[in-house]
Amino acid sequence: DIVRSLCLPDFPEPADLFWKYLDLATFILLYILPLLIISVAYARVAKKLWLCNTIGDVTTEQYLALRRKKKKTIKMLMLVVVLFALCWFPLNCYVLLLSSKVIRTNNALYFAFHWFAMSSTCYNPFIYCWLNENFRVELKALLSMCQRPPKPQEDRPPSPVASFRVAWTEKSNGRRAPLPNNLLPSSQLQAGKTDLSSVEPIVAMS
Repeated sequence: DIVRSLCLPDFPEPADLFWKYLDLATFILLYILPLLIISVAYARVAKKLWLCNTIGDVTTEQYLALRRKKKKTIKMLMLVVVLFALCWFPLNCYVLLLSSKVIRTNNALYFAFHWFAMSSTCYNPFIYCWLNENFRVELKALLSMCQRPPKPQEDRPPSPVASFRVAWTEKSNGRRAPLPNNLLPSSQLQAGKTDLSSVEPIVAMS
């Protein structure tokens, strides 16, 4: 008693041949062509990066450090391309096999392949964070802005360490002797605060 409506393309005969051409065109336009474009573009970027030279004189250590940095950047670009190819291949291969009637349709398998393909862009930030130092620095700066600001000075608990330095007095023989600890009350020593009216002179006239 339930009526469902379904829209399907109505190809002329032979309809199976049209389906195969459609799936093949989808495979070329949505997988082969994008993979070719990003491979060529990233290869040109890597070539230009590898051939560029630094301005001015550099030491051997600076040259080797710059070379390692270039290799890491090129590795990052290659990894992005390889990851795109691996993530999108299962879905497109599955569609081609369905079109050729080699396998039967499976909704769970299609959902898994589709999810895996769409997740390809989620891995790029992790690759950048792993292989790009500038990206890590900017990410740390962004995360530090999201942290809670430090408490104001007056709201902080008193420091257990006294906030004064021990002074020295001059003896008659020219030697310096440490100031006695009884110049300040014990309560002020613990609180780290000084009452100017209770401080005795530090320098004694000889």
